[in-house]
Amino acid sequence: MSKQKLFPKNKKSLTMVLVLFIILLVTLLTSGCIEKNLINDPTTGAINPPINLPPLLDGIYTTSTQFYDTRGYAQQLDINIKNGIITQVNFKEISNNKLDRLTQEGEGKTWEGLGTLTLGSLYYHLYSDLLLTQNPEKIEAISGATQTTEHFIALAKTGIDQAGKGNHEPGKIVTSDTYIIRSQTDPEGYQGVLSATFKGANLITLSYDEIRVEDGKSKIKLSDVEKGINYKAMFGTLVQDTLISQNLSPIFPEGELSLEKFKYYETLRILKDSRNSFSN
Repeated sequence: MSKQKLFPKNKKSLTMVLVLFIILLVTLLTSGCIEKNLINDPTTGAINPPINLPPLLDGIYTTSTQFYDTRGYAQQLDINIKNGIITQVNFKEISNNKLDRLTQEGEGKTWEGLGTLTLGSLYYHLYSDLLLTQNPEKIEAISGATQTTEHFIALAKTGIDQAGKGNHEPGKIVTSDTYIIRSQTDPEGYQGVLSATFKGANLITLSYDEIRVEDGKSKIKLSDVEKGINYKAMFGTLVQDTLISQNLSPIFPEGELSLEKFKYYETLRILKDSRNSFSN
């Protein structure tokens, strides 16, 4: 008789323990405690919260470059924060005609000397590094794809800074970009070559010369005694005036435009068209 009475009592106790365990398990799952104990588990997809980084406020944060780069692309990064953790990233490189780089060049685009690296695998590398480390400083740069990598890292830093403040306004980053612009070749075989470096909206360095396409001869070392022209002085004055004025569309009196000045202003026009601001 005692055994028969004990059995139902044990069964009842066991049921109560099971119920309490299930309640506790549901509580842990809904609170996220279990997920936070997993460290970047590739099987479950759970990601450990960042260590020694400021807390992030939930939401989607968008950052982009201020201008199109030397290849004609602007970069945009969307970061999705949930429970203080970066859970999703979306990176796009957008051309002047608003096309995605993946659409224009394809995921299988490769770089010379970089083995099997493709545009698609480059993006995957950047995504996974940011998701797994939760820290842009720990993203591994890829030699040969430096510009894309550097812009991604800078965008991620700005996005995380916004997330720390809960600022959902689209952010812009300042980039340094160097453009090499070439004019058409003149009847004497010379081509204007302009090198311009911007930091954000500011033109910080500028150089100009005319190079003979056939043999690479530099015009800056020459003078036209008959016309009284020292090309080094002429080009230097043009460059200095542009740096001071920051004006890529100068207006000159009619009849004062020599062939050399015409080529210089042609390169400025092309530069202005290349250095377009990006609006997302």
